[in-house]
Amino acid sequence: MTLRPWQPADRPLLDGFNTAEMTAHQVRPESAEELEKRHRRYLRTDLPGAMLVICVGEDAVGAIGYWENDEDADAVVWETGWSVLPEFQGRGHAGSALATLIGIVRAEGTHPEIHAYPAVDNAPSNALCRHAGFTLRGTRPFPFRGEELLSNDWALVL
Repeated sequence: MTLRPWQPADRPLLDGFNTAEMTAHQVRPESAEELEKRHRRYLRTDLPGAMLVICVGEDAVGAIGYWENDEDADAVVWETGWSVLPEFQGRGHAGSALATLIGIVRAEGTHPEIHAYPAVDNAPSNALCRHAGFTLRGTRPFPFRGEELLSNDWALVL
């Protein structure tokens, strides 16, 4: 498993992440316009953080990213999120990608923590956070796609 920066040719991954199966723990799928906006944002290199493609050999199997979150008035932290295409799930790719990403953000030394906010009913993502060493800080409504998603706040001190 390797991580590489998001590229223009990676746009079809967003369609794969936008199915009913893949958005079951999210507020809703995104419109074509929202997907294009997301793709353009992922391509930007002038923003803090990065969106990375999870690769196994030549196959792009998912994506993981990190970006600044300043919703907590105490400190700016990294936020992370990931998606693995259904046909590649259950093989440890998200866990490997998250471990690699944690190493990247630790080496950068920019922020003291990284957080993940999976929906409370997203058992696989919550288990991944636990396995990666994150601590559950609580449950809260989290703004997502213009609505509020009841999410767990997982944090890892870097």
